[in-house]
Amino acid sequence: MRNTIDQRARRRFLGQLGALAGAAARPTAALSALGLLNASRLAAAADVPGDYKALICIFLFGGNDSHNCVIPSDPAGHATYAVSRRGLTIPAEALLPLPDAMHPDPLGRTFGLNPDMGALKPVYDAGRLAVTLSVGPLVEPLTKATYRSGGRRPPSIGSHSDQQFQTQTCGIFASDAGYTGWHGRLGDYFFGRNIGLSTFTNVSLSGDNVIQVGEQVMPYAVNTNGVLQVPVSRFVSGNLQGRLDAGRRALLFATSHVFDGAYSETKTRALEGNQALAEALVNAPEIPGFPPGRLGAQLRSIAQIMSVASTIGISRQTFFASMGGFDTHSDQNNRHPQLIRELADGMAAFDAWAQANGLGDQVTTFTASEFARTFAQNGNDGTDHAWSGIQFVQGGAVNGGLYGRMPDQTIDGDDDIGGRGRFIPDTAVDQVASTLAHWYGVPADDLPVICPNIGNFDADDLGFMA
Repeated sequence: MRNTIDQRARRRFLGQLGALAGAAARPTAALSALGLLNASRLAAAADVPGDYKALICIFLFGGNDSHNCVIPSDPAGHATYAVSRRGLTIPAEALLPLPDAMHPDPLGRTFGLNPDMGALKPVYDAGRLAVTLSVGPLVEPLTKATYRSGGRRPPSIGSHSDQQFQTQTCGIFASDAGYTGWHGRLGDYFFGRNIGLSTFTNVSLSGDNVIQVGEQVMPYAVNTNGVLQVPVSRFVSGNLQGRLDAGRRALLFATSHVFDGAYSETKTRALEGNQALAEALVNAPEIPGFPPGRLGAQLRSIAQIMSVASTIGISRQTFFASMGGFDTHSDQNNRHPQLIRELADGMAAFDAWAQANGLGDQVTTFTASEFARTFAQNGNDGTDHAWSGIQFVQGGAVNGGLYGRMPDQTIDGDDDIGGRGRFIPDTAVDQVASTLAHWYGVPADDLPVICPNIGNFDADDLGFMA
């Protein structure tokens, strides 16, 4: 299900090259062709203090069954949960308590963490993990009544590609032509702050994505296995590297076509950026302590790049990592526990690294997924596509605890639109994003630049960031 979203990213990239080509042909129209932010907002961005901040998105492709990540632990709440979950039920006595006296549940429930995510329990207890409840794409607040009476809703609810796109663009629901992702808009907003190698404003450890696409910035993709390559110049003497570079440029620019030239220039910048990053990493120490597996490798590479951020002149960065396999229509008990264990282990390892290296307050990691799963188990020992789910936010600047309202988990109850536990989101992805953007340095008045629909909701800051 990633193919469609990747194709959108490629179409956007080609569209940007077209704009660059047009700008190259008409230099005086370059600014309008690139669609840059207006001068006043760029000036505001330039006033941001010179501290380093980074956001890491861990996207869980396929639709994570977050209803089996954070679970009611009180007798009545757990009984309602067990009736619908059937063979997927996690016993109440196995749950790891998530106390939060500051945010009591309206239905009087208490909640616990799935023991397979036990690595995150110490992070929660230390106040560095927030759990945002009932999050999903929304155009405006909805209840079951307004949903049924024609309230504005996202199109194609339950579609992998559509809701991946909606979540990563944060409020773009119509045509995908000319889209930007909300991390891309952050990159554009702070473009003037990254006085060094701005190529590394938005770094992807998981290939193409939508969230990091901006007007001025694009994702800089590092090997999907988290492998950072060292340039040839580390192993040769004389001018071999220079000859290789000259040959590369000759091949790339061996055309008079404006569009091909724009592509060649973009490719050259990427290659030169790769060499500059690798050179900066030459003397960086090895980073131990990350678990095996694809996510652990991605997070280790993110830590490596962060360790040289000051060297390459970057003060604001976003990173994109991902896991797949969450589309658990069947055999969920044999698949989902391994996935969430890998997620929790990776997040906890990164938290430990950030704390030990003085970056705890400067880096925030959050999870996202296109949707959660149906609360009711299906006939194949799995769950199906639904809507609202739970996201985790981790970091030293996080005000830990439970945020938002867990839905009434009664099948066909006040929050269920489908009769199988397809719950309406109580919190929009826009609200989570705007809270993170505000911490990142975007003033309250400019949050609509990052989250265009945030004005439709009562709160633009949910309070989970210091």
